[in-house]
Amino acid sequence: MRDLRTIRIFLASLFFAAAAAYLFIGSGITPVAMGAEKVQIIPSMLTMTMGATGFWLVATFVFGRIYCSTVCPVGALQDSATWLRRRLRASKTLGRLRLHHGARPIFAPFRYRNAGKWRGVVLLAYTLCLLLGLTAFATIIEPWNMLRSAARATNAGACAPWLIASGHVMLGAAFAWAVLLAVWIAALIGGRRFCTEICPIGTLLGAVSRVAIYRIEIDPDRCTNCMRCEEVCKTEGIKVAGRYVDNERCVRCFDCLKVCPDDAINFQRGRNRRITPLLRKRLDESGTH
Repeated sequence: MRDLRTIRIFLASLFFAAAAAYLFIGSGITPVAMGAEKVQIIPSMLTMTMGATGFWLVATFVFGRIYCSTVCPVGALQDSATWLRRRLRASKTLGRLRLHHGARPIFAPFRYRNAGKWRGVVLLAYTLCLLLGLTAFATIIEPWNMLRSAARATNAGACAPWLIASGHVMLGAAFAWAVLLAVWIAALIGGRRFCTEICPIGTLLGAVSRVAIYRIEIDPDRCTNCMRCEEVCKTEGIKVAGRYVDNERCVRCFDCLKVCPDDAINFQRGRNRRITPLLRKRLDESGTH
């Protein structure tokens, strides 16, 4: 089951490279690049074909938010920040870095926190802006449009250098890249909070993932409270003390599966039912014969 993480990383890297090639170079570079936009939710919705959108809604209902961990290019960008965060935390100097005296280290292990209260409001505002034709707000907070805006501004400056002198292209490119940089820095410090508190696509898929068939669950009879799964959860949605996983926020990165030394956290169908020590002992004994 730990191989799921390896598969997820491979797919995320592939789709991120394809999206970058499509946006910054062109759709003709590789067949994969040509399909990079077609598998995204927002382009599918805008073309009114709804093929990719319908597919991901069904996939989310079955497996959870795998879109956020494999296909979304901004999700892969944030994962690069959390990868660096783990390396900085291991540093003897930077691992102790604090914003002020008494505060937790910036790169301290993740801890469970309650879900944000404003994600529904952001989704509503995003939907209203789309209906009213106010695309500027959508460009700022929706992952694919965010990356596409940065690519368009950059490509415009490369194809028409004389426009840079006027400042218009330079201003647009600077703003688009500043937004991406802000998302990356936020991921470096706090994990995938953009995905769980701001991203409208993440909020929509999270509502479906709440009732997903396959879930991340902690086996209460195997868990030894080592806290490793909670410390690596980039959505801060695992609470070991209550054997709780917030599957609405979980982006199916499968990092928790890799670090658990007791095989107590699994990607499985349905929820766990607690087995009493006596019953577990009888089951173990019956399995030895």
